[in-house]
Amino acid sequence: WKRVPLHRQRETMGKRNWRGGKGGGGGGKRHRGNDGGANKGSWGANDDERTNEQLEAYYKAQQIMTEEEWPAFLKAARDQLPSTFRISPIGTFAQSMRAKMAETFANLKVDQADLEEGDDRLEPPKVIPWYPGELAWAMSISKKALKRTPALEQFHKYIVAQTETGNLTRQEAVSMIPPLFMDVSPNHRVLDMCAAPGSKTSQLLEFVHSATAEGEVPTGVLIANDADQDRCSMLVHQMKRINSPCLMVVNHEGQRLPMLWKRDTDPASRNKEALKYDRILADVPCSGDGTMRKNVDVWRKWSANQGIGLHRLQSQILSRGVEMLEEGGIIVYSTCSMNPAENESVVAGVLNKFEGQLEIVDVSADLPDLKRNPGLLTWKVCDKKQTEWFESYEKVPEDQRGGMPPTLFPPPNAAELHLERAVRVLPHQQDTGAFFICKLRKLASAQKPAEKEGG
Repeated sequence: WKRVPLHRQRETMGKRNWRGGKGGGGGGKRHRGNDGGANKGSWGANDDERTNEQLEAYYKAQQIMTEEEWPAFLKAARDQLPSTFRISPIGTFAQSMRAKMAETFANLKVDQADLEEGDDRLEPPKVIPWYPGELAWAMSISKKALKRTPALEQFHKYIVAQTETGNLTRQEAVSMIPPLFMDVSPNHRVLDMCAAPGSKTSQLLEFVHSATAEGEVPTGVLIANDADQDRCSMLVHQMKRINSPCLMVVNHEGQRLPMLWKRDTDPASRNKEALKYDRILADVPCSGDGTMRKNVDVWRKWSANQGIGLHRLQSQILSRGVEMLEEGGIIVYSTCSMNPAENESVVAGVLNKFEGQLEIVDVSADLPDLKRNPGLLTWKVCDKKQTEWFESYEKVPEDQRGGMPPTLFPPPNAAELHLERAVRVLPHQQDTGAFFICKLRKLASAQKPAEKEGG
């Protein structure tokens, strides 16, 4: 893969593709952004604008769900995304917050609101059942109802105030899943490879602090990296809400992130030891088609080429993460894309690249209330015009192979790799966006493997 300067990468991929897959904030009727705020006009689109025949044909061919699920999937994908937020587990605030939620909404009379005709979205915030400890909540409430219902308006102001102090984080529900699979402890060295805008970073930092006594500083550390300098500045601003001494923000390309080294305590010694990480999150740049409920542009601009074009970069970032991971450590790979070209194919390629050093961890017993689909064992790759489909690299005409590395295709050992242990969450399953998550454990350490195409 030819190295391209960072500014050219962003121009080539487009702003949304470079970081557009890095959603985190709650969604909403007017296109909720990463901060949970309203972006006027996005949800003024009608159902005709939330249609893309190529997208539907592509994912039907990939069989990411059963044929019977498609009507429910499309209905959910075209609907507004609930606003969601997460309560910080640090200190005693979580208990008082849960009490306030019960007190505020126990006797709320929703039929008193002055609603628009046909507006039935006046539901009090409710617990997201799969998130541990009743710390995540969802609100399916229209903006007008929020303003015209005094109890809700007061609560909204409370949410904004608590967000600014770091007690709450407004974050899309599916964005909360990857850190939950990482099993972070206060003594861990944790790396977030593609951290901005920071919702998952704050979640990881809370996990580092959550098991320590009040006033006690954890022995672990979180390194938050992002390739974009401006987004690193935003990340620093967001993390100031938590005010932790255990955080360091760095600015590097994820696929070339340098190793940290520990020098010998003897000043005369030149010996040094690589500081590898116990836990790594590789929430990589992606096409972001799982954000279609809050980003209407996904419907208008979607193309299978977006995922194919990002495959090499995603593979390189995950590979670098594996190299920086301690033996026995956990790395979680995630995207807000449904595309196997960005998901199963990346994981399979890296597993085969680091042959015998990695395994996919079975998370089927984790978060038992989370509805999910297993990872795919087979998928197809299409040409640029989406008129011809290929099931293997050998069937691709030679003049088209330049943009299709062999790792895009299902490997012969897909079943042996246990790709079905990966997780794909879809919008209709529990009223969320779409996400892909795969938890991997490093079994052995070795020297950097020889570079292979696609890695």
